Amino acid sequence: MDWYYFQGANDSGEVVIYWAYSALFDWSTAFSQCSVVNDFYEPKNASLPVVVVVAFLVVVLLSAYSAIFLDAERKDNLNRLKKFWLVNLSLVVLIGLFVLIYPLFFLLPNELYYPFLTYYDYELKITFYFSIGPGYLFQLISFACTFPYAMFNYSTINTFEKEQSSAEKAINKYIASVREELDLDKLITQEEFRLESANRSLKGAPATKSEVEKIYDEFLTVRGRK
Repeated sequence: MDWYYFQGANDSGEVVIYWAYSALFDWSTAFSQCSVVNDFYEPKNASLPVVVVVAFLVVVLLSAYSAIFLDAERKDNLNRLKKFWLVNLSLVVLIGLFVLIYPLFFLLPNELYYPFLTYYDYELKITFYFSIGPGYLFQLISFACTFPYAMFNYSTINTFEKEQSSAEKAINKYIASVREELDLDKLITQEEFRLESANRSLKGAPATKSEVEKIYDEFLTVRGRK
């Protein structure tokens, strides 16, 4: 769609200057190359770099994919939404570049005024018309839609991350509360003592408490703990 119009009409109402800007097709005119006045007023250096336009189209396609195929309310899409949130944010920034930065840094320095302006040149006897087109209006509407959508995705991602973090903390806290510190060396010693006691009981030699401690001390010595 045409994004910007620059026109001029003489006193009889005939349009002698007509230029329209489109982000995809740059500046275009309805007149042939034989129109001297129209060619003289062709806007120079008033186009966005091609790289910006291509990046804008790519971001639009990626954002459309995320909006159609990724549900922000499903937790299994969380990791993918993190990546596409940056894409949505980039789209908001690029739209802002079109609707604000481009007019300020490309149109106004070339004396192309916006959004609506009309003035009469008494020397040329031509009335100049400067106006924005439907492309600019649709970009304003898209900014009003994409900005809250990007913020909604960001809020959803943060909410799910906090829920996951809280659940993990609760689980870890519960595990820590029910965990018991086990002395494996002592358990092994007690088991050996039980087996030795059983053997001695079969032989008729009762075991004493001091013998248990002795066995445990000997075991710790062997393991390098004493």
